[in-house]
Amino acid sequence: MNDRIRQIAVLITAALDIVSSFWLGDSLDQTGADSTPVYFLPFGLTFAIWGVIFASQMVYAVYQALPNQTTRAIHRRIGGWVALNAGLTALWNLCAGLAGQEGTPGFQPLLVVATVFIVVGMLYALTQVFIILRTMHDQLTPRDRWLAQFPTTVFFAWLNVATIANTTAALDALGLTGSPTDSLWAVAMLAVTVVLATLMVHYTRAALATITYTSVIVWGAVGIVFNNLDQSPLVAASAGAAAVAVAVVAALHYGSTLRMQANPTIR
Repeated sequence: MNDRIRQIAVLITAALDIVSSFWLGDSLDQTGADSTPVYFLPFGLTFAIWGVIFASQMVYAVYQALPNQTTRAIHRRIGGWVALNAGLTALWNLCAGLAGQEGTPGFQPLLVVATVFIVVGMLYALTQVFIILRTMHDQLTPRDRWLAQFPTTVFFAWLNVATIANTTAALDALGLTGSPTDSLWAVAMLAVTVVLATLMVHYTRAALATITYTSVIVWGAVGIVFNNLDQSPLVAASAGAAAVAVAVVAALHYGSTLRMQANPTIR
């Protein structure tokens, strides 16, 4: 992709995400939309992280568009994936907004199902970014870490939780939830989240990436705790345990990383 086209694409799609987010209204928060409990969804306030995601995404968009950044390898390698993710995010916003809120007359469950396929595409795009930035670890400047790695890691980590939550919401929209075993399914999904998060934490090399990824996962898990305090003590306790487990794994990995940096002979 031509460098200038790539820079403009990242800028436009980042701005489009912010603009399209206003279309959502209350559609992001389905936690209290109907009488059927959806155990894996976080508490409504948890979704405030989208503000951080969109703001930091715009920070990266401006950073990579600076004249002295045009031909740098980092942007050439991740810029297309970032633009793809942002474009899919705008499409996600559109579908979620058009779907409306569950429990209202105009609710469109098939559009909620469509968002699942879109969010999987978003996760795939940012997985590529996550992998590329790890392979370029030794080439990244401190500015790159804050203005490129931080924004994309926040979004990537949130999608790790959001993909499962989005799928859960789609099943609920289709009326496929509500059985007594749904809480056990949520506990199983929390276990899967811990396993995946553990793998991702151990895959990170930069301390900033480790801390950022872990913080977002813990934020999402704590949101699930608060959403389940009244409807499922089992899920709330499991989400709390998941948050602690991921935090402990990250602390151990972070300590190991610091020891290796202090003594390169340790492998």
